[in-house]
Formats: sequence, structure tokens, C-alpha cells
Amino acid sequence: VYTKSGDYTFNTDAVRQPYNPNTVKTFNSSPKAGFGKIPNLERGKVPEDWWYFPVVARLHNERTGYPTQKPEALLERILLASSNPGDLVADFFCGSGTLPLVAARLGRRFLACDVTWRAVHTTRSRLLEGKQPFTLQRDSSIQIPPSHATLQAEPFDGAQDRPQGEAFNFQQANRTIVLENPPALDYWEVDPAWDGITFRSANQARRPMRSGSIPLKLELPVALGKICVRAVTVNGEQIQLTA
Repeated sequence: VYTKSGDYTFNTDAVRQPYNPNTVKTFNSSPKAGFGKIPNLERGKVPEDWWYFPVVARLHNERTGYPTQKPEALLERILLASSNPGDLVADFFCGSGTLPLVAARLGRRFLACDVTWRAVHTTRSRLLEGKQPFTLQRDSSIQIPPSHATLQAEPFDGAQDRPQGEAFNFQQANRTIVLENPPALDYWEVDPAWDGITFRSANQARRPMRSGSIPLKLELPVALGKICVRAVTVNGEQIQLTA
């Protein structure tokens, strides 16, 4: 372990691997194997300082299409070795969101950041798919232009035609938000108490990865104040509606 101080976490038992069957056979067959140093064969070994993990291939279930996506197994080993349940881990260039997804699954708290909408959208989609709780906040200096204009969605598989000339908007009733005349959306979310500075997502909906349509109605856990709806179309356009 290379560290700048003695204050570090390295959970060797959490990442041990089985010995190679040939190694086990050798130690069991000869008392001279290992020059008298017999390892605990049942306990396993600490991984070497080089690791092999296959890439996330095109047909892999984890595949998101993000160009620098890392395998979940890689981040799982790193987090198991270097953190404990309840610890806070951070990824300031989260990309496809593998670290926050695996961290939540392993009982770690996480902080994930990225400057591009694609990374943020991919990360939140994976967290929603994995049914992991999270709060999404944005820097107010990153502006999303408000839109009340008519939007024409590009065609894609499963899209439904929207009447020409009708504007994308939403209706609210009690604690329910319903979209009206939306373009082809990939994701949308609601802040029920928009302060004009920090967007705090209280509920989200996303298009299923395999098949099906995106829900156009969301129930909110709190009473409605000033509403802000943010959406991402299938073409990557970001839209903001307020009321």
C-alpha cells in the first residue's frame, strides 16, 4: 500500500481472491512447496498490483454508450478495499456514473460531479435504473435557457407524433405534475420549491432502456410551491419550464 500517512483504509479481506487451482494442488501435494511458507489456502490471496477486468463490451448489460465507461467490478474492488460502509466517496469527473452506482449498492455515501449534461444524464439514469436514492443539484452558473416555445421532436423508435403548434408545458394538481404535449423525452424531473438558484430534484422519470414509454406524470412528496420542470430530449436538448 502506498500512502502519504498512516491514516488510510485498506480492507484486505474484502478483496481476497481464491488461489489458482494449480497453486493449491502444489501446496497440498508437497510439504516443501513455498520453502516451508504455507499460505492460508482457504482464506485466499490479496490481489496483485495489476488487475485484469474485461472492458464493457458492446452487448454487455452494463453498457451505456458513454465512451469512457468503467466496469462495475473494477470500482467494486476499489471501494471494498479503500472504504467502509457509511463512508463518503467522491468522483469529481463521474462520466458514466459507475462509481456512485456501485457506492450506493455497497452502502457508501457518494458525491458525484461532472460538467457535461451527457455525464450527468447518464449517471442519474443509471441510479434510477438501480433504484438508488439520490439528490441532484446544479450550479446556478450553468444556465439552461427557459423554453415555452413549440418543440418538434425528431423521430425515433417508439415515438408518438405530437400535434403541430401545441407548446410543451405542464399542469399541476395537489402534489401531481403532468406533462402536456412533450417532445420525445429521455428524462425529466421536478423541483417543487424552485428558488431560482439551486435545482433540487424531488422526483424523476426516465425512458426505459429496453422498451416502453417514459411516464408523463410524477407524484411529489412535498407540497407544491414554485414549480420548475427540467427535461432532456432524446436528442440531448435541455429544456426548463417554470410556473
